[in-house]
Amino acid sequence: MISRQKLLEAAARVFAESGFRGATTRRIAEAAGVNEVTLFRLFGSKSQLLTEAMQCMHPNAGLNLPAEPGDVERELLTWSEGHLEAMRSMRHIIRKTMAELEEHPEMRQVVCDAKTPMFNQLLSYVSLAWPSATAGDESMRRTACSMLVSAMFSDAIGRDVVSAAYPVPAESAAQKYLTVFLRTMGPVRRPTAGRTLATAAND
Repeated sequence: MISRQKLLEAAARVFAESGFRGATTRRIAEAAGVNEVTLFRLFGSKSQLLTEAMQCMHPNAGLNLPAEPGDVERELLTWSEGHLEAMRSMRHIIRKTMAELEEHPEMRQVVCDAKTPMFNQLLSYVSLAWPSATAGDESMRRTACSMLVSAMFSDAIGRDVVSAAYPVPAESAAQKYLTVFLRTMGPVRRPTAGRTLATAAND
């Protein structure tokens, strides 16, 4: 009996090669060695199958920031390197998805909406490490987090297209983006006692 994981891997592979239109259920079924009925029985629709396939390729396990900041630079670097590596491994699929968003807006959650939890987790963590001292702090934090996530996303999908636009070597890129981010944020402030990512996310 074929595993669900094998079907997801086949769907992701066909989509990366052919895009949404070309990734027919017939082609996906053939790549996985099953019939189309099996795909619809397990996933209901092609959109649902491809959505799960993309989510499966960029797992969040192991990429979570701690509930309370400790060694902020080390924790942010581990998180940034993990997400950048994951996005780079998905770059062909991300580009295919972005190119087809107008025709297939339902695919937005595969790439665009999937980044929202990543951004929100970073913002919550940063709110703990750099608690508000002035009225402009929240705006600055959001802008800095947006710049860090955007830099990694752009690197992931654009490095092999416009290589001169990104830091070299590629292995040091996450560290360099984070260095700029940390300079923008300034010295880490002492977190408020008892605050965690959960409470910061509700602020």
